[in-house]
Amino acid sequence: MKAYETGFCKRVSKFSPLMFLNSLFYDACSDTTKSMNALAINVKKEYKVEITKQGISERFTENAVKYVQAIIGEALLHQITHSINTGWFELFKRVLIKDSTKFDVSGNLAKQLPGFGGSASKAGVCIQYEFDIKAGQVNDLTITAANRPDSRDTKETINKVEKGDLYLRDLGYSVLSCFRAMQQAGAYFISKLNVGVVVYEKKGDKFVEMDFNKLYQMMTGCKTQRLSRQVYIGGKEKLPVRLVIDIMPETETIKRLKNINAYNKKKGHKTSDNYKSRARFNLFITNIEEGILNDDEITKIYKLRWQVELVFKAWKSIFGIDNNEKMKYERLICLLNARLLLILINWEMFVHKRSELYKKTGKLLSINKCFKTLKEGSKELRHILTNNCNKLIAWIIGTFIFRPQYF
Repeated sequence: MKAYETGFCKRVSKFSPLMFLNSLFYDACSDTTKSMNALAINVKKEYKVEITKQGISERFTENAVKYVQAIIGEALLHQITHSINTGWFELFKRVLIKDSTKFDVSGNLAKQLPGFGGSASKAGVCIQYEFDIKAGQVNDLTITAANRPDSRDTKETINKVEKGDLYLRDLGYSVLSCFRAMQQAGAYFISKLNVGVVVYEKKGDKFVEMDFNKLYQMMTGCKTQRLSRQVYIGGKEKLPVRLVIDIMPETETIKRLKNINAYNKKKGHKTSDNYKSRARFNLFITNIEEGILNDDEITKIYKLRWQVELVFKAWKSIFGIDNNEKMKYERLICLLNARLLLILINWEMFVHKRSELYKKTGKLLSINKCFKTLKEGSKELRHILTNNCNKLIAWIIGTFIFRPQYF
């Protein structure tokens, strides 16, 4: 149905949409990009259908991209959710983590997928990934050009914010106007504070810029590791937030300053005194009141955002999402979406088993170890999805026999 709705299929063809999908999965499951000739041979082997490599190449069109993206959308829409109840989850409707991963692609795609230029690749891909860790549901899998900033994504998706949501955001997504919109919508956020954002405290009727040097001296003098203050951030229209202030270990502060000094020297800049004074801290902003979640809970919850880094690591090291050779734009987008679809199916099975075992043992599955096992079964999964979905339940049960090494 999706093939006709998107215009990918307009008439009956010997090379059906199902065969096209099978070819994509065949390529997506491989550690190296398959040649068009290899795809044609696979079609003949599995379906007894003769098609040339040119014939397959011609099927990678704009409508083919729409077709595969429609399937991804359908998969996202019909996910089964598996909640892990950790207590504080119940305070929020959804707990949404968003981040992006970027990687280079062949320079022939610089027009459609511009990279960062300069010494970096001329062409690159960015995948925006958002998931609800409360429900275990993926909300967004969008492929864009690498030079599209995360802040732009924040602005363009702010209308999707819902009352009662909690958003965990990295610095790249830090946009004050969007934080304000979240507050107005009745949603919550926890984010790192961008070093360029000025912090004010209100003393009487005046706004006074926070002195981080004095703050550090006070906290170390009182042997205080963590505290929070009600502050205002931004320029003209100051946003009231709760600032959670966490002193960094000295070794981490030195490392942070060393890295920024090296970067600024390369760019011909000098590290500002303001950055140096703030480099001693991890600074988090939130609109959650202390009576709901204390300072320790805020910092622990924000660390959940690092789960997405483990997901990206699995995408690249296990599923090879960034392993792409030179090809036309439409084929690359179809291939990336096919890989994401396989990952999405595997992710659903992962969160299902994670929820089940967490309730029994209180332990969480290892993303990396579990995904390695799932990758091994991807070839069998491809045949099930494109031939006989009735075997899917048996495959899931066989794949997820309890294995202690997942922890």
